[in-house]
Amino acid sequence: MRRRRPHPVVRALRGLAALTLAGLVVAAAYAGLRSLGFRPRWEVEAPPPPPPPTELRARMPPPVSPLGGNQDAPEAGAEGGPSLPARGEGAVYAPARIDFETYGDGRPVESNAAVSEEWREQGLVLSFESYTANAVRPYVLDARRYLPPNAPAYALGPALAGERGLEVGVIHLDFPGRPRRVAFTLLGPDLIERFLVIVRSGDERLPASTAARSPDMRYAADENSGSGKATYNPSGRGVFRAERVVVAVAAGIDRISLDGWGPPGHLLLLDHLEIDP
Repeated sequence: MRRRRPHPVVRALRGLAALTLAGLVVAAAYAGLRSLGFRPRWEVEAPPPPPPPTELRARMPPPVSPLGGNQDAPEAGAEGGPSLPARGEGAVYAPARIDFETYGDGRPVESNAAVSEEWREQGLVLSFESYTANAVRPYVLDARRYLPPNAPAYALGPALAGERGLEVGVIHLDFPGRPRRVAFTLLGPDLIERFLVIVRSGDERLPASTAARSPDMRYAADENSGSGKATYNPSGRGVFRAERVVVAVAAGIDRISLDGWGPPGHLLLLDHLEIDP
């Protein structure tokens, strides 16, 4: 027996019912996704416009004034961060010892003050880089609360931002005379397994082994003298460690960067800097 086909009106009603059911299913799924935090593209706010060029320039380290020599020296590579200063092949620098107690001209340092080119005559230019602050210069800090009682009062550290305290960032030491040997002492919390030191010669980042490390026993407390590390306890603070870092590069050193990014309490101080041509 041949079955009769439904009337066209019935077929239209059935199709409408199917479409309605599908729409209800889609609407329920959409409501569920929105309850989980999903937002369609047309409802998402447009990202804020990039900062103006003047603000970007404010976050960059100050430019280093040119010295004599090759002005066409290559810039740092893709991983190199800010450009390195001119190589200064025509400049001649004597060996320098900088303890950050006096400026390069012999004047006593100003406590907790920003510095940059105060030791240029000794072959050192300083800058600071941070993605969370506008500061572009490190500070000479009154660091006595981070040092043993018999230590010098001042050391080079990150930028100081008034009531916010010390900023987090990278201290750059640039050497216009491209010395072959640089040595310095790093001081920071012993909970930091390794203080990050980045060495550049020309446009090349050198291996980490370029920076040789050893305990700076001038800072070792008597009870820790046999531990193989130079550690001490600043007043009211945790254990700090002192490392002597020696960088020797036959082709010359352009930049040493001290990376202060890290967990809370990651404070890096630098003192007893030696620059040997």
